[in-house]
Amino acid sequence: MDWDKILSEIGIVTVISGLIVWLIKQLGQMFIDRNISIYKQELQNKSDLYKAELNQVFEKYKSDIAFHSQKAFKLHDRRLEKIDELYSLLSDFYNDMFTLTTWKIVTGMTKEEINKQSYDNTMKAGESGNKFLSYYDKNKLYFNSETCTLIDEIIQLLKESHSDFSFKYIFGNISPQMEMESIKKATEKIRRKVPEVKVKLEKNFREIIGVEN
Repeated sequence: MDWDKILSEIGIVTVISGLIVWLIKQLGQMFIDRNISIYKQELQNKSDLYKAELNQVFEKYKSDIAFHSQKAFKLHDRRLEKIDELYSLLSDFYNDMFTLTTWKIVTGMTKEEINKQSYDNTMKAGESGNKFLSYYDKNKLYFNSETCTLIDEIIQLLKESHSDFSFKYIFGNISPQMEMESIKKATEKIRRKVPEVKVKLEKNFREIIGVEN
């Protein structure tokens, strides 16, 4: 038996087998690397797509925020204008009503002059009251329920007081006792009750416009 030849052949086979094993490993590694590369690319593509979608959503969100913020600012500015005008009209109405309870008879005035002055004051308060009520009715939606409740309470008090003064001009002369009673009730509302509610309304307005107390 030629051992040298056998050993030589075994060595060749061993080398070939080693080469085959190495080749298989290399091919396997290449396959694995290729799959990993493909997988990485897929992840990158998905990541890029997700970023693009996220950016799109974020940009829309910023746009929506900007739109609503601008809308809120415009509404707030609009409300400030309404509050300013409404409070001015309310002050005119209240001051005219207050005049009805405080104006003094000047010495030497005749009865006709006194009646005319009283009538003119009553009519003036009625005109300023109508302006206030008309403006409030047209712009009521700008005010929340709490504000409207306070305004409605003031309106009720002022209207009742004005009715107490204007009753005789609408339905004719009334007895002096009844007239004095009406004036007394109206004076109580104008001098005490209205200011109490007016203070609450002013506080409410300050909170809306952001003025510190």
